[in-house]
Amino acid sequence: MHNLLGSIAFLACACWVSGEPAPYLRVTDDKGGGRMMQVAVRTLVSPKDGGPQVTLLGVSHLGDSGYYEKIQKKLDAADLVLFEGVGFEDDGPPKKDGDDSSAVSGLQLSFARSMGLVFQLEAIRYDRPHFRNSDISPEALITRLEGGPLVFPGKEGSAGKEGTTGKEQKGNLQSREFAKALSGNSFIFKFLGKTLSLFGKNPQFRAMMKLAIIETFGSIEGDVSRLAAASGPGMEKFMRVLLEDRNTIVFRDLRKVLKGKNPPKSIVVFYGAAHMADLENRLVEKMGFRPDSDEWLTAFGVNPKEAGLSAFEVGLVRKMIRMQIQKITKPKK
Repeated sequence: MHNLLGSIAFLACACWVSGEPAPYLRVTDDKGGGRMMQVAVRTLVSPKDGGPQVTLLGVSHLGDSGYYEKIQKKLDAADLVLFEGVGFEDDGPPKKDGDDSSAVSGLQLSFARSMGLVFQLEAIRYDRPHFRNSDISPEALITRLEGGPLVFPGKEGSAGKEGTTGKEQKGNLQSREFAKALSGNSFIFKFLGKTLSLFGKNPQFRAMMKLAIIETFGSIEGDVSRLAAASGPGMEKFMRVLLEDRNTIVFRDLRKVLKGKNPPKSIVVFYGAAHMADLENRLVEKMGFRPDSDEWLTAFGVNPKEAGLSAFEVGLVRKMIRMQIQKITKPKK
């Protein structure tokens, strides 16, 4: 399961400002008048001479095919890759059953194609021996959203030994229903997918969609938590589980590897870019790592003029984005 909200976050630069990591997303202009959204690939070095280096490879879940080709090369060159994916195995997302795709993936696939882009899960090859899934299970995710404790992977079954088998079975049932509600069988997702595919045939629509996404993330610097916090306690809790709790799991796995005997020399954490600032904080404050270098990869871009958008239309998109963000984030009296 690849969540769309968690899925929407990105990019940055390697210097720290006031003790906080620099953003992992930036929007830049190219010489031809286009706008580009770029994601940071940040490498941190160990406090020990010759120690392992950890690369935080923040990813946009939608992008150009060339963007994912560059990412694949970096993943394949690492000694170990810890990647996100709720309900994934070490070889990647669950295999398709007939014509049905996984939960949110179907919508994201339609969303990507409607803009002439590629969805991460259809572009990245996970079937590598050095890839390891490092994420929360569907059952543990539901438990957390219901206010229960954080359960680490591999420990879900321990509850049954304490006589709570019924609760465990209930959790499994809930997780299946949760996945079913988000699956390609869902009427609303099928409807949205077909609608996006229809409008996606229009080059101006594609350009408008790309521009809207770029301007949105440029306005919030990729920090979706700002919008979540302003959307109410329910959404703030949801985003805290999606980001912080899952980071706790991947950081636990990462620290175990780093403290082990003969740790890999190069480790890549491959997660949505919204996770990376918190992970960087943990590596710096708890393990003494320090940012060493950044590389910026362009996820996708748009040239409004070449797409046939007028200056008025471009200005209208930017104005609407600014107004919506101001409305959402305006402090309530």
